Amino acid sequence: MQCANRRTFSIWQRVMPLAGSLLLAMLQQAAHGQELLLMGGAYTNPPIHGDDDRSAVYAYSYQQNLTDNWYATYTYLNEGHISGRHRDGHGAQLWWRWLTPGRQFAFSAGAGPYLYFDTTDARPDDSYSNRHGVALLASTAATWYVRGGPWMVQARFNRIQAPSSFNANTLLLGVGYQLDHGRRDGPFVAGTRTSALTGDELTIFLGTNIVNSFDSETDFAAAVEYRHGFWRGVEGTLSYFSEGSSDLLRRRGVAAQAWLSGGFFGDRLTLGVGAGPYYATTLHVGGPGADSSPSRWAGLLTMSASYRISEHWLGRLSWNRVMTGYDRDADIFLAGVGYRF
Repeated sequence: MQCANRRTFSIWQRVMPLAGSLLLAMLQQAAHGQELLLMGGAYTNPPIHGDDDRSAVYAYSYQQNLTDNWYATYTYLNEGHISGRHRDGHGAQLWWRWLTPGRQFAFSAGAGPYLYFDTTDARPDDSYSNRHGVALLASTAATWYVRGGPWMVQARFNRIQAPSSFNANTLLLGVGYQLDHGRRDGPFVAGTRTSALTGDELTIFLGTNIVNSFDSETDFAAAVEYRHGFWRGVEGTLSYFSEGSSDLLRRRGVAAQAWLSGGFFGDRLTLGVGAGPYYATTLHVGGPGADSSPSRWAGLLTMSASYRISEHWLGRLSWNRVMTGYDRDADIFLAGVGYRF
């Protein structure tokens, strides 16, 4: 049990630098000037184990303009599947940007921490390990604001420098949209709003749980979430999860998360990211390589979007990543209906 607790503590040692960087990078969350991008591409130098060892990569990126020349990003990067390694992660970066005089083209460079999740060490007995760590994510980007916006096209080059994992270069091309757009062309920066974005919400979810193994075992999942807005852009949630009962994992538990969120289109649409502890009230792990005394504590990192259907009713989609110290990480994909009061 002490070994499992040490591994869980080690996870949080790695998560906290990213959480701190997120807080600093997104400090201006209440400000206008957000941009959302979807990108796809490929490795330029993965660790090659064979001629056919190639994989596509993709990313979602949220950009928050701080000034004309500075902005912050939160990026989810999926590095695909190469031989013996399935790695993805979340990165927070601070960027400097140079704009052309017409403000339709921008060239920028950014860097920050990258919290990665690496499923590796597939063995003949089907055992594996979930490795976590923090790497450096350094990037350059060229952005074209089509006709000045709100649509945009971006090419981005990433270098991941990971002391405890493999290093990689990725090249991505994507399309983005300015969720806030001003009268001037290019990036938009405006004042802040301080009113609460969310009052109180109660949401019921149904979905699926995917264990982060090489076979990606799936099962039914459900959750209930209570959400409270403290002030604009800052929320908290209390949740109960039921992750089903696969051969590898049976887990149910409660979680508390702190959130950074933004509202768009008259606050009908919200986007947010949350992190916090997850305690398993029911826990059983099985299969090859199962830990005989797993810790009940884990970390939970979530990306979520909601759309307000009426004054009180809303729909919400959430993607939860459970980070364990006993090689049973999981993704919980949920869709739910909520009531705001």
